[in-house]
Amino acid sequence: MMTHRDTWTASWIWLPQDGGRPYHQTIAARKVFSLTAEACDAIASADLRITADSAYRLVVNGAWVNDGPCRSWPEHTQYDVADLTGYLKPGDNEIRVIARFWSTGTFHQISQQPGLLAQLDLVDQSGGVRTIATDATWEVAEARAWAADTPKVSIQMEPQELYDARLEGDADVVPATVLYEADAGPWQDLNARDVPLLTKEPFHVRAFVEANVVRRPQGLTLCLPAAYLAHPGLTEANHSFLQAGGIATRLELATEQTLILIPEGLALFIDGEAVEGKRITLSPGVHLLLAFVSEATGHRKEKVLRIVVSETQGADPQDGDALQLVNPLRPDHDNPWVRIAFPEADYAGDDMRWFEHGFPEALNAQVETYLAEIARLGSELKRPEDITALGPRVQCRPAHEMFVRDTHPDFLHREPVGDAALHVHNPAGLFYDNAETTIVHPSPDGDIELMYDLGEQAIGYYDFDLIAEAGVEIDIYGVEYKTPAGTIQHTYGNRNGMRYITRAGRNRFTSLKRRSGRYLFITLRNQHAPVRIRNLRLIASTYPVNAVGAFRCSDERLTRIWEISARTLKLCMEDTFTDCPLYEQTLWVGDARNEAVFAYPVFGAVDIGQRCARLAAQSLERYPIVGSQVPTTWDVLLPAWSFLWGISIWDAYAYTGDRAFMEEMWPAVVANLEGAEGLLDPTTGLFRGAFWNMFDWSGIDDRHEIVLHNSMLLVGAIDAAQRCADVLHQTERRAWLDDLRERLTESLNRFWDPERCAYPDSIHQEGTPSPSTSQHTSFLALLYDIIPSEHRDDALRNMLTPPDDMVRVGSPFAMMTNYEALERAGHEDAIIDSIYDAYLPMLEAGATTVWEVFPSSDDRPSEFPTRSHCHAWSSAPAYFLNRIILGIRPTAPGGAEVEISPRLSGLSWAEGTVATVRGPLHVTWRADDEKLQINVEAPSDTTVHFVRNETHGEREIILNNKVT
Repeated sequence: MMTHRDTWTASWIWLPQDGGRPYHQTIAARKVFSLTAEACDAIASADLRITADSAYRLVVNGAWVNDGPCRSWPEHTQYDVADLTGYLKPGDNEIRVIARFWSTGTFHQISQQPGLLAQLDLVDQSGGVRTIATDATWEVAEARAWAADTPKVSIQMEPQELYDARLEGDADVVPATVLYEADAGPWQDLNARDVPLLTKEPFHVRAFVEANVVRRPQGLTLCLPAAYLAHPGLTEANHSFLQAGGIATRLELATEQTLILIPEGLALFIDGEAVEGKRITLSPGVHLLLAFVSEATGHRKEKVLRIVVSETQGADPQDGDALQLVNPLRPDHDNPWVRIAFPEADYAGDDMRWFEHGFPEALNAQVETYLAEIARLGSELKRPEDITALGPRVQCRPAHEMFVRDTHPDFLHREPVGDAALHVHNPAGLFYDNAETTIVHPSPDGDIELMYDLGEQAIGYYDFDLIAEAGVEIDIYGVEYKTPAGTIQHTYGNRNGMRYITRAGRNRFTSLKRRSGRYLFITLRNQHAPVRIRNLRLIASTYPVNAVGAFRCSDERLTRIWEISARTLKLCMEDTFTDCPLYEQTLWVGDARNEAVFAYPVFGAVDIGQRCARLAAQSLERYPIVGSQVPTTWDVLLPAWSFLWGISIWDAYAYTGDRAFMEEMWPAVVANLEGAEGLLDPTTGLFRGAFWNMFDWSGIDDRHEIVLHNSMLLVGAIDAAQRCADVLHQTERRAWLDDLRERLTESLNRFWDPERCAYPDSIHQEGTPSPSTSQHTSFLALLYDIIPSEHRDDALRNMLTPPDDMVRVGSPFAMMTNYEALERAGHEDAIIDSIYDAYLPMLEAGATTVWEVFPSSDDRPSEFPTRSHCHAWSSAPAYFLNRIILGIRPTAPGGAEVEISPRLSGLSWAEGTVATVRGPLHVTWRADDEKLQINVEAPSDTTVHFVRNETHGEREIILNNKVT
């Protein structure tokens, strides 16, 4: 039977466009409707279905309701459902939506074109329905306060947020343009979000750290959106994408000047000479400055050039007393720069062939031709007038079309010049939502920077209330870590912050972007009068976890490790599991496998795990095996992640007993393995592909087409599929899986090296085994029963006491699989020992979340202990401490049967809970030299089996007050 929730009368709408596709646009859409008091009282339900390309914020009667939409593939577009019954009132009601579109590629969605779709169905007590839906009666206006010309936060995310409050309401309000009916256009298969809406929880600053006077930004910073300019309207995030182009300007110097030039991804030429160093001294007169994109491929889509007129002078390049920049074609043009286009260099590809195995020949040829051409032009163009020889290649365009405004370098290159304590009154006044204020007075010596500690890493929206004069630039940047000496860890140039420009008077604002970090740097620029900040905080936002799981024990260190692991897991849960909240916020499929396993017993979070599995399965419509991060505009395969996805389907069934979900995923399970079978090498019988063949951030010799851990993980995926086939009675497919597994296992074991007692990491192109070995192949071979019995002891030694020349595990991600293998081999104590070794350094460093890599990893940044400081693929302690110390191990799908066998591990007591689909299961135990008292509280329909283990010794066992 069809209901109002199945029908759409809404249309996709947007602001009328002049043509083309905007780089980045924000609009405000508004609809006012009236309700009588009687109609308001009679409302039985008021569900608003809403989605947008690319993002929206929903405000009803002035109240912030939700941000969205959840991520989805455009072929399977999902919408959010918001219950508005608590937001409506008698009289006029306003629905207001801030909708944003960006045509740049991200790892979160694939933007098609600007569009907003919303439909509110008001159902009264008698079943009558009144519908308010997006159509031509809605009012829309460009929200110009949000700048359109900003660079991407990171390759994974959308353009940066820059808000100028002086421009609020600065655009004409017009009727919306109807684009398509709901089921038309590029957004297909509309279906409801299958995971709850995210939380909004005030999270206050915990401590004021310091106030500094920082040098005002020096010189000129140019940010060139090279990819967008080379291919306007093309949405991608691939390496295999040629970003050809350049800019030029005429330098006019009244006196000799020393310039400091800092390029990122650009090759510089002055007067026909390549500029090799950062510093160059120029004589008075006229000079030609050329900047060509030299980083012609790669993820970094914007290129940056900083120009400073000598460190001592600190002059602005636009200052006529120092030098002038003049357009070389049109001296009267507002933009002193011209763009140099290379339309012949138009390559746009994918990364299905991983770049370390060599770019496609067509791209290589174009890159070589382009680089040779810019070298030639750089040496031949010596005077500004020479630019005319380029003819139509040279374009005069407004600055806002050629450059984007990048506020990040001002923070990245910050220079503290003094203590600002005397300029800041009551620095703790902004901590809470009360009548206290922090007053910041300007300094003649520079900008004022305030540094605050949130006390622990968090993720959410910046939210503040302040009073200021017009035009104060307030930069808020977050970082995860600073060294004891005060060095800030800037994560991969991630633009983890925003700029807000004040209007005169009171300014209240909540950012549109969720950001993470522990330390906040708030810098006031262009300030001439005191600024009063009444309240500054995060509105924390994550998946709404149900914190059922718990763990405590007599060693407070283990308790703390469990807590920070669980907190990290929460911070990496949005509408999907994500890898890290700061610089990616991406659903990496392999990460999600681990995180789902952790989140099931900690939070009982079944829906988010299933959602991740569905999104990954839909990638098979594009790729031969499951994609690595989804949905995405980065077309790349990481086979280890594809096979871990297959394993995750069995994980989900083991936890839930949900046969229907397994049946839903079964066609994708088969398609993933069929795709993998088609990639088996006919000579070796192993999985082969010029893909991104990593498994761990370590020194594995994995930059080859045949990497053994891929084939081993494929065996693991086949094992999982065999179990699924048995449950689903897929007899024919089971026979195929058995044969595939046997062939693959035999192929792997042909490469066992009896001298090194290990498998090689890879097979090189010429067919020779790699000289490198790693722990990884040993623990995978044990976990998935690949290795013959006569070599099992050798593999176990590689795990427990590896030879000096063997590659060790480099991240907690791969360590998770190692722990699975150790548990299966009966070495649970080695897992506890490893948790102490791996996670105590995090506690000692003051970590409030668990890290992406170990300090011993080759991939950690030089002076910092890890890359990401909040990475939930590392939350294994939240899973294994309950399984080992509390001894809670489900032995039947859906938690129907559970084994209880706590290991004492040198502890005197422990207690905790795991979430099961049948309800919480709680275990408490205390031990002395003579007895072990265990209490188990389990759901009534769960069968509990107690199993004695060697750590119990000769102690008397008292289970639920009865001697066992």
